[in-house]
Amino acid sequence: MSQKKLFRRDFLRATVVTAFASGLPTAACGADDEKPTPAPEKESTDPADVLRVFPQGLASGDPRPDSVILWTRVAPEGADGGAGVADVSVKYEVASDEDFKTLVAEGELTATLATDHTLRIKVTKLEPYTTYYYRFHALGVQGDTGRTKTAPKDDADVPVRFAFATCQDFAGRYYHAWKTLTEQDAVDFVVYLGDYVYETAGNPAFQTPTDTRKIVLPDGLDLGGGGLAAESLADYRALYKQYRSDENLKKAHSLYPFICIWDDHEYCDDCWKDHTNHFDGTQGDEQHTQQREDADQAWFEYMPADVVYDEGASYPDDIKIYRNLRYGKHMELFLTDQRYYRDDHLIPEGPVDLSVAKLIENSSVGSRIFLLKPGFDPKEAAAKPSMLGATQKSWFVDSVKGSNATWKIWGSETQLAQMVVNLKGFPKVPAPFNDLFYLTVDQWDGYRSERAEILTALSGVENLVVVTGDIHAFYASELHVDFDAPATKPVAVEYVVAGITSQAIAPAAEGVIGGNATFKALGLLELIPQWDTLLPQSSPHYRYSNSFENGIAICDLSAESVEVTFFIVSDVTNPTPGEVKQSRWKTLAGTNTVVPG
Repeated sequence: MSQKKLFRRDFLRATVVTAFASGLPTAACGADDEKPTPAPEKESTDPADVLRVFPQGLASGDPRPDSVILWTRVAPEGADGGAGVADVSVKYEVASDEDFKTLVAEGELTATLATDHTLRIKVTKLEPYTTYYYRFHALGVQGDTGRTKTAPKDDADVPVRFAFATCQDFAGRYYHAWKTLTEQDAVDFVVYLGDYVYETAGNPAFQTPTDTRKIVLPDGLDLGGGGLAAESLADYRALYKQYRSDENLKKAHSLYPFICIWDDHEYCDDCWKDHTNHFDGTQGDEQHTQQREDADQAWFEYMPADVVYDEGASYPDDIKIYRNLRYGKHMELFLTDQRYYRDDHLIPEGPVDLSVAKLIENSSVGSRIFLLKPGFDPKEAAAKPSMLGATQKSWFVDSVKGSNATWKIWGSETQLAQMVVNLKGFPKVPAPFNDLFYLTVDQWDGYRSERAEILTALSGVENLVVVTGDIHAFYASELHVDFDAPATKPVAVEYVVAGITSQAIAPAAEGVIGGNATFKALGLLELIPQWDTLLPQSSPHYRYSNSFENGIAICDLSAESVEVTFFIVSDVTNPTPGEVKQSRWKTLAGTNTVVPG
């Protein structure tokens, strides 16, 4: 066995010992073990000291009726540079009151260099649907107080209020959406749908770093044009540390438990399995198994997620993040992993393929984005690529069908609704472009046979709602087994949240088209301002479309309805927050339709 593999086994063994502290007597305290807090011994609470010792703050996640995951990271002097103190003693406290007069759990753990000085603690034997407070102590400093909340019992008849979010590029952009969330009435939890970090630093295609909002990678893969991409464990760790330095994001984590899933940028844009797509075929197949494992390890270290991580296994058996969480009588959440097991994009990035209007060699255009639908569909029907993989798909369908919750909420990283634009009738658009086009087949349009299979299997399920990220836009739509021949009643509904900061899909498309002389000559650039008008005309299952802005969403769920409010924030490249607009939509129980809220 290689030295690197031995190190990885040592890391995982340490994580099991330190992270799942509910297995230790000190972390499994219940309400019957309550006792007063001992007097602190001259610990500093100065904000400068707290920031120095706990620079990424604290977080909680995956609330269940009797447990929750707590997280923090300690930064002893020199540790961020890869040297310095190897082990740091950290004390944690969990209380039922904000003053910590009544402790329900406490203990002392060791933050090690092997885990980048992160700690993940599963606290058990908690009371359901209860607010708890927690904090950490290390190096003579008492950290800030975090607030979390356990889930209600499965049969509890309670309303649910949760936020859902996605896509928070850090470079040159500001997290006004998180500030907006913390200023609203409290939510029970946050569902994060992927792209928590972006693997690139200064990618000229879409990132514009500033002096105050830039990413520094200790290693970095040269992408050309001044851009770098993460390629090592140190790189991926550096991403999380820098993203989590944002005060608005830290505050959101301190107030609400997060339920997180990854998408592609936690590893690489448009990735599949352990393959990246940085160079679009110019360097052959970009399979990087060790890099995939490094990205997995960093995600596991920095996310407060109650997931399985196997110390003896390699990709794809090292980690499993698809899971379900019940939240009272009316909601069960199902999170699917749409990257780890998916097949490659059907159309290769390298050669020209006129059957799908792919005119450019070694480009995502014509392979992953902007494909001719009549050419793509028969190829997809013959190949039947999978996004979920057989094992996950079977688990998902069986779990959703077996749920007795009023609402079944599917957390999907990528959009299910068919996104087709009809370019027929535009005088400047010649053949073969005067036809139907998919905007992107990196989402479920590229796996339409499996989408139809899943929606057919779930067609008898009442009240299925999909919450989605990835596409950098706000959408509300109704889902059908066959979008080209929709049934009278939809199978489900989908609410898509725009990115926290990432460039919205319409401006991003404008950049791609504007940078290509052929596309400009075809008149495609003139279509971008009309996108939100053209989309529902070509894809009438869309009830709302905003492809130009950023923000976050809040869902209010009860026995009678699901109501979604899109919070649309102003210019995220401006450090000063601006106007926040709202758009409300809802689905009444039993209807599978989207109507204004």
